Amino acid sequence: MIDFIPAALLWAVTIWRAGVVFRRRQGISLWVAFAALSVAMTVRPVAIASAADQFVHVTNLSFLLKHVCGTVAAAAVLTFVGDMAETHGNFRASRMHRAVPIVTATALVSLFLATPQPAEADDLLTDYADQATILAYGLVWTAYLGTALASATRLCWQWGRQPGGGLVGRGLLLTGSGTTMGLLYAGHRVVALLFQYADHPLLGDRADEAVSTVLLFVALLLIMLGSTLPVIPRILRGLHAHWSSARLYPLWRTLTDAVPSSRLDAPTGRLRDLAQLRRAHDRLYRRTIELRDAILTLSAFTTPEVRGRAYDHALASGVIGAQADVAAEACWLAVAREQCRRGQEPVGTAVPPASGGRDLPSETRALINLSSAYRSHTTQSFLHANA
Repeated sequence: MIDFIPAALLWAVTIWRAGVVFRRRQGISLWVAFAALSVAMTVRPVAIASAADQFVHVTNLSFLLKHVCGTVAAAAVLTFVGDMAETHGNFRASRMHRAVPIVTATALVSLFLATPQPAEADDLLTDYADQATILAYGLVWTAYLGTALASATRLCWQWGRQPGGGLVGRGLLLTGSGTTMGLLYAGHRVVALLFQYADHPLLGDRADEAVSTVLLFVALLLIMLGSTLPVIPRILRGLHAHWSSARLYPLWRTLTDAVPSSRLDAPTGRLRDLAQLRRAHDRLYRRTIELRDAILTLSAFTTPEVRGRAYDHALASGVIGAQADVAAEACWLAVAREQCRRGQEPVGTAVPPASGGRDLPSETRALINLSSAYRSHTTQSFLHANA
């Protein structure tokens, strides 16, 4: 089961980042790294690897795919870290030539095809460790992986410790910790491979596999956390906006159903609205505007006398201060909505809102308070008395 956890996490990050990559053309190298790692970790479990090999009728092809994807991922991580260092630092990142991963992948394919493989392997580098071509295959792959991760680690630690780095700097330090663990993974694989070739297992087949799995899992987790850390504040702001928009949905739906002209699009239902996570800030902004438009329109369906009775009713209910204004607004708004719903004509002129804010956060808070007051017993009792 543990083999499927990294793949699931990687696919989640890959799909999540795909929207930004294809809309804004940003972070392509990092997305390529996660996509390649997702594919590699998907075919890593023996059951999936065997099924894939049988489907394409090429023995152990899943191992070649996994290692080529690992090569692509290492090159993409190195490119991402180099770009970050060049963009935010005062030095130029030295990186490996772009042709090196292509040469490495070509060598892996050539050595793989040159090796007779009569049977499906649980681990290609272990089961065929007595083949010189597989030894060379393993050394080429781990050598490139180790070199790329060493370069990425150097850049991460070099720039991540620069003053004023903020969350980007901390993210690079976490990424550097992940690439350091990747170096340990690559080093362990090289040593284990040499011991296997000499027919003397390093720790034993099962122990070597367990150590490799743990090192790889920790490396991937740290790299994912490091690359995500700089965007966590934006994610939290988006989630907060989404939650605020969801809290305003009942009042928005109630009022705009009475005044459909105040909303741009027809409602989709609360569950679908709750499931829509994209462009949360824009949706919240539009929802507050549509709510205020509906409130302004409905205010023409009341008179000063009704609004005065609503305020007195709020005070009689024990509400005082600014909350009394909000409760009174909710009371007369409920009456105005009922009048509008019945098809009656406006009886007054539109009035400005009793509460509000100068910016989106304060306006959102004011409308959430109004939404709570609208659903209160105070408002419902006033509506029954004045409907």
